[in-house]
Amino acid sequence: MLIIKGIIIGIGKIIPGVSGSMLAISMGVYKKLIDSINNFFCNPKENFYFLSKIATGVVISVIFFSNIIVFCLDKYYLITIFFFIGLIVGSLNDIRINTKKGNNYIVFITFILVTILGLINIDNDVVIKNNLINFAYYIFVGFIDAVTMVIPGISGTATLMMIGAYNSLIKTYSTILDFSILIDNIKILLPFMIGIFIGVIITVKIINYLFKYHKDKTYSAILGFSISTIVLMSIRCLNTSYTFNTLITAFIFLFLGVFIIKKINQYITND
Repeated sequence: MLIIKGIIIGIGKIIPGVSGSMLAISMGVYKKLIDSINNFFCNPKENFYFLSKIATGVVISVIFFSNIIVFCLDKYYLITIFFFIGLIVGSLNDIRINTKKGNNYIVFITFILVTILGLINIDNDVVIKNNLINFAYYIFVGFIDAVTMVIPGISGTATLMMIGAYNSLIKTYSTILDFSILIDNIKILLPFMIGIFIGVIITVKIINYLFKYHKDKTYSAILGFSISTIVLMSIRCLNTSYTFNTLITAFIFLFLGVFIIKKINQYITND
């Protein structure tokens, strides 16, 4: 059962707009995950068993579903991106209710900062030819991904899109079993996993503090981040050629994304 839950969390990890941590909350394993990481050495055998089962499911999910996402982005880019945008839009109200009006300045500042960061690389994926800089870059990417994995409501893959790392990672996931490019994949995955490890260890400490003492301000920052993500992903679509029928289909999938994420959030709330 833990492996199955890990598979579901893994789906949330690779689909932009879906928060893997929110799915973990819906299945009742989020707090256990945080506690197992934060207090790993208090009961290492039990915590390792729990974390390894979840991790196995996530890995299976990432390898299998990444191929589907690569196919959809290659063949139906606009429709797929609109679906992802719908997933983010559908989660905004659930994030908003955890914020206070007095914290609107945090929403605005976060929106401006993230938008500027995203616009710097809005049309390009990051390409680095220096091996050392590339290694450091993917450690940074892994660290950022870890932060988004721990904090509920933030989509890690949407974040990776904005910093130009999503395409390289999703293609690496989808070709992880292709041993002809094993070395190239290791050059990305090794520093990425190091970054995730460092990021998770640090973030679980910080998140406990932020949600305990600054919960509403934290959600305000998440709201600003989410709105910025919608804007940046929409700008990416402006550079895409499409027919009228494709645009109509894209909007249908946008509303489908909103519907799906609202149903997921309703399940979380009722649970």
